[in-house]
Amino acid sequence: MRLQHLSLEKFRSYDARTFDFGDANTHVFVGPNGIGKTNILEAISLLSLTKSCQKAEEADIIAWGEDYYRVKGQVLTGDKEQKNLELVSQISPRKQKACFINDVKVSAGEMVGTLPTVIFLPRDLELFNGSPGNRRHFLDQLLCQVSPQYLQTLVQYQKILKQRNALLRKISDGVARKTDLAIWDEKTAETGAVVMLRRLELCEMLQCTFGQELKALGEDWEGARIVYERKGQARDFESAKSEMMDLLSHFQSRDIILQSTTIGPHRDDWKVLVDDRDISTFASRGQQRTAIIALLFLEVSYLELQRGEKPVVLLDDVFSELDDNHQSALLESLDDHQVLISTTHIPSNVHGARLWEMEKEVLSIKG
Repeated sequence: MRLQHLSLEKFRSYDARTFDFGDANTHVFVGPNGIGKTNILEAISLLSLTKSCQKAEEADIIAWGEDYYRVKGQVLTGDKEQKNLELVSQISPRKQKACFINDVKVSAGEMVGTLPTVIFLPRDLELFNGSPGNRRHFLDQLLCQVSPQYLQTLVQYQKILKQRNALLRKISDGVARKTDLAIWDEKTAETGAVVMLRRLELCEMLQCTFGQELKALGEDWEGARIVYERKGQARDFESAKSEMMDLLSHFQSRDIILQSTTIGPHRDDWKVLVDDRDISTFASRGQQRTAIIALLFLEVSYLELQRGEKPVVLLDDVFSELDDNHQSALLESLDDHQVLISTTHIPSNVHGARLWEMEKEVLSIKG
């Protein structure tokens, strides 16, 4: 997959700007902080995922004083098919967001993954120590790019969860009955089982070569495992659905008191264990960085395996966080992919890249 052309309109700090990427594999956007480098990567991820990789609200993405933004991209698939992607979002006269493929309006679900991407952000270095929600997002972002059905089920699960939680509040307030939960328990279990099993399958796939990637990066952790943490043990849909319904029933009283659903894939987590020790509790920051780079390689390989084409790789300020050896390993591994990098300084170990020097008013191109 290649992104050939990118056009931004009323997007963040850009009133209007276009980028023609040509045939170069690696593109490096260089400039001081606040110049808009990350905005370029965010725009590309929007075309890929239809949501901001920065978890920003739509109104915050629109340029100051404007009421809409537009991002357009021209991509060339691995089968040499050219596609034009477009995403438009407005806040006036009413909030509205639209996606287009080859000028035909499509749903967000149809758009997701048309341009497969893997993105590394500085906050990803806190993946093991941060919120479980970030770790769940890591899995979901991969799965949504390879399975429209998974995305549809995940969205459905989230909607059902809101409905069940609303009912729990009504029961707690005495305006609804416990028996009303039965139908929502079944719907929650039905969709939740699918989400859980697909995440479990993904973790097990990533696990297959995780140790090899770590060893190649200098960490010989023979006992390293990626473990998906959940309540229950079922591994097929019917058993998982039944198990989840039993758990929802078992924790019903607690859920009513807390007015929230306390079990399900929205509460699941995953960890990296080495000899049954959580990496977040014993590994140094440098070792955790190594594990995260290994996971990034696995993301790239997984998307390529599932999609049959290489994803575009977006690296935001990665070089400020990695030593020279890890920088070199990262670039060598991604040598035959299209890679777009934002950085404040020109890396010494980047060769043959197209360099975009960014200034307040001018964008110069070298290489």
